[in-house]
Amino acid sequence: MADDEMTGGLQHEGPAERFSMTPLWVIKKCRKSVWLYDYLRAQYGGFDKTFPKLETIAKDMGVGRNTVKRALADLIEGGAIVVEPRYADDGSQTTNLYITRFREPGNGK
Repeated sequence: MADDEMTGGLQHEGPAERFSMTPLWVIKKCRKSVWLYDYLRAQYGGFDKTFPKLETIAKDMGVGRNTVKRALADLIEGGAIVVEPRYADDGSQTTNLYITRFREPGNGK
């Protein structure tokens, strides 16, 4: 069977640098915030863990810092992203570690 037959005639351009794949469960649970999920996976490798500043994300995406914070909260609530604070040796917080999930939490897979 030809590739286009398996996809119902839908064809995709080949992958380029800095691309992202979004699981359907993320799209359904966090539809308004998928842009941030995709940005983190595409911009920072998509290999589970990233750690940009909120200001960096806002500037890169042309949105305000509060917009990023709202989208991040939506992704956390939906289970698509886990945030772990990162600390310096003196105990002060430096950055956050963002872990993007590909498998749906609690799905048992």
